[in-house]
Amino acid sequence: MRASMDVPEEIKLISFFGSKPVRKDKTEFFHYDTSTFAFENDKELFGIILSPFYDKFVLTVEDKDTKETLSYLELRSVQKLELVDNPDQQKIRLFHGESEIYQNVLEFTFNPRFKMVFEEQYR
Repeated sequence: MRASMDVPEEIKLISFFGSKPVRKDKTEFFHYDTSTFAFENDKELFGIILSPFYDKFVLTVEDKDTKETLSYLELRSVQKLELVDNPDQQKIRLFHGESEIYQNVLEFTFNPRFKMVFEEQYR
């Protein structure tokens, strides 16, 4: 059996998203807690919920002006979350789905504007 989701340290996530998470249980270790990060770019508002121990990742994207939900994604079997912090783009990469044949990779760009790429990679 595989260990829980591999995520960067909480301090790296705080620095990357530019916000402190709202924690469900402030007395619990980050890896075993559920944390919600809220941040924005010029056009969109983002909410990310992480529960590393339970392999859960939730992303909500709203239009900043209309508050319309542009995207909602809830995954319950994420193996790894990587941060990609380039000067021109800020994005995360998720590795999702376990199979001997393939692995799903989702890439979310947050700046300068939201973009999602989904790729099924064969091993």
